[in-house]
Amino acid sequence: MSFFRSLRGKVLLFFLLIDLATVGALIFTVSGNAREALEQSIGEQLRLESRISSTDIEEELAFKWSFMQSLAGNTFLINSVTEPRGHEAYLAPFMQRLQLPGLGGEVSDVWVLDAGGRVIARNGLHPAHPESSVDFAREPWWPGVSTGQPAVALVQREGRSRLLYGLPLSSQGRTLGAVVSEFDVALLRETAAREGFGVTLLSEQGPLFGPLSPEALRRVWNPRAVSGEDSTFLLGDTFYLVAPLKGFSREHGLVWSLVLSAPAERILRPLQELRQRMMGAGAVLAVVFAGLVIWGTRLLLRPLGRIEGTLRRIVDGGDLSQRVRLQSRDELGSIARTFDQMMEKLEHRTAELERSRDELALLAHITSASPAAIAMCDLQGHAHVWNEAAARLFGWSQEEISERPFLERLVPASQQGALAELMTRSGSEGPVESEVGLLSRTQGAIPVQLLVTRIADAAAQPLGYVFIMRDQREVKRLRESLVQSEKMAAMGTLVAGLSHELNNPLGIILGFAQGMARRSTLDDGSRTAVAAIERQAQRCAQLVRALLDFSRNKVPFRERVAVPDLFARLRELVQGQARRANIELEILTPPGELPELEVCVQEIESALLNLLANALDATPSGGSVSMSARAVAQDTGIEVVVTDTGCGMSEEVLQRAFDPFFTTKPVGQGTGLGLSITRNIVEAHGGAIDVKTAPGAGTTVRLWLPAAGAPPQAQRMEATAWK
Repeated sequence: MSFFRSLRGKVLLFFLLIDLATVGALIFTVSGNAREALEQSIGEQLRLESRISSTDIEEELAFKWSFMQSLAGNTFLINSVTEPRGHEAYLAPFMQRLQLPGLGGEVSDVWVLDAGGRVIARNGLHPAHPESSVDFAREPWWPGVSTGQPAVALVQREGRSRLLYGLPLSSQGRTLGAVVSEFDVALLRETAAREGFGVTLLSEQGPLFGPLSPEALRRVWNPRAVSGEDSTFLLGDTFYLVAPLKGFSREHGLVWSLVLSAPAERILRPLQELRQRMMGAGAVLAVVFAGLVIWGTRLLLRPLGRIEGTLRRIVDGGDLSQRVRLQSRDELGSIARTFDQMMEKLEHRTAELERSRDELALLAHITSASPAAIAMCDLQGHAHVWNEAAARLFGWSQEEISERPFLERLVPASQQGALAELMTRSGSEGPVESEVGLLSRTQGAIPVQLLVTRIADAAAQPLGYVFIMRDQREVKRLRESLVQSEKMAAMGTLVAGLSHELNNPLGIILGFAQGMARRSTLDDGSRTAVAAIERQAQRCAQLVRALLDFSRNKVPFRERVAVPDLFARLRELVQGQARRANIELEILTPPGELPELEVCVQEIESALLNLLANALDATPSGGSVSMSARAVAQDTGIEVVVTDTGCGMSEEVLQRAFDPFFTTKPVGQGTGLGLSITRNIVEAHGGAIDVKTAPGAGTTVRLWLPAAGAPPQAQRMEATAWK
């Protein structure tokens, strides 16, 4: 008995029992239940064939029904029913070529009826032909169709069962007529036909096609035939299957059943031959199988013994260097080699874990001691790492920041979309960086330089994100202070010197010029010269004021202004200069539906005047200058375009066009501050400026300014996209 307690004995006993049970069960089943197997086999085959036949019939019915539905929605037929006489020339040829799709479509009838049930047209016949004068208004299905309800009905015409489809032709909720088709149900015989089987289709009135003996008909026609359940029975030497149709026909009230029949001897003879062969071969197989099991178990269990010994040495001694090293090429050899590979990787991973433990400790120390705020969160946004610098910067501890998603607590609602975009980009572009404002516990929004990196596992599946945040408040303050200090230092020195050197002489010149201009004794030539002196002195004074404006750091007052009003004031200011220079000035009146701008009106007027003045100066006599405006980016911004037909600029000049004090005008005709001041004004309003030019081809300057009420985030995104 101890032999059967071992694995070898259990395997041997198991296979012997399976051998004996299999042979005995096969012989008993074939010899004792041959008839039952016959009935089940034929029944299953009948069910399979009935499902195929039923599906084919239902698909054929549904196919024709779909075609009729498409006819009922045909605008041409609906219009023809409304005005039949006006469409006879088109309706008759259309109906003559019309036929139902599928089996028997060429011999099936299709009628078009008016609202009274009278035939307007019939396929294959002219509407006026006497044979088409059929009155369907007396049919029992007509009242429902005339009220807009589709109908499916089984009718008897010319001694044959025909299936009728009636669909209303409707327009604006009113039934104008109907389209009706009929086809012989016997046409479905070809669809349902199965090789070697008898097929009969039954309705509530009796067989629609297919032979069925009176005795079989009495047996078939019972309450189960209409209950939706399949039933099989043996009558004489024939098997019958009754399968009610459950698809299209059941949905449209057609209580039809499909009856398939097959002779019992069709399958009985092969089963009898199989039983005899199995009984003869079963005894031989039992003996051979028993010997093979005994021999195979000895070969099978020998490698298992080696694997067991190796595992025990690993468990007892903890030596991961142990290997099975089995050279067999069967499944056990594959298992042994896989086991050896697993042990090699386990040994390697154990060494890696030891190294990783030290590396993790070092990384944890670096993260904790980093002066930058560091956070690591999973895909759901929960922070798993929150170093001390982050806790100091934002005021939340590790426990507090883990209570709800990290991004939900720190990111303002207005910036969540932008941060989500950064996280998405980090997955495809690698680490991405941007300056954002994050919420602290007590200090409100803090500007930080945010570096977002996505982390993934060895299979490149995302695990979460690492956020490195550096406080930008001091940096921004120092940057602004440095820029302003440098600008003010340079401009202060320049303005102070110019004020000292120019203001006094300019005042004297203006005083003498204005005094001389008031003398009545001056002739016209002298008066013109004095006026020129006063004008040039005023020009020098404007230069000093421009320098002062360039160096001044002020917050202008902004107000809403309509673009048409702004253009009207500009037209008044520059039309005189254009007229004197013989230049055609076209300031197009913007459409009234343009959104308003929220700007410092004086600064925007100054910026646009600078552009117009530059265009007029660059355009020769007889040229043209135009200015227009339109809404862009779904009314979130306004684009202003100033175009001239002047000399244009080279690529080298264009690169320096916005530099302060850079000008291509002759000495005394320009300061070089116009475009620089214009760009500062536009960018201070959240806008952008772009110049397109080429030598001899004129210049086009485009301005983009955000519309009043546009969200700041949308302004930045649209300004970037506009460029």
